[in-house]
Amino acid sequence: MSLEAMGVLLAIAVVCSIVAQGLTGYSTGGFLVSTGVGLVGAVLGMWLVNAFDLPVGIRLTVGGTEFPMVWATLGSAFLVAVLGALGGTKRW
Repeated sequence: MSLEAMGVLLAIAVVCSIVAQGLTGYSTGGFLVSTGVGLVGAVLGMWLVNAFDLPVGIRLTVGGTEFPMVWATLGSAFLVAVLGALGGTKRW
């Protein structure tokens, strides 16, 4: 995977995390933490798609890697909600 493709995937992960924070009402922290939550949530979402053979919906292909936007956002929202429920985050 090229450096440009990795940068695009990181930007997509940040957008998914920001949307997830808006959906759940919790803030996970700064830019780096949001990026990490977005990436972990995207991995969780992609795992759900593959494990349960779910429809992918909207997807982007970057550098040969498919990125399911809906499932990445839902995975990030789930992760943000869990982190918020554990009390380590601020409510908006």
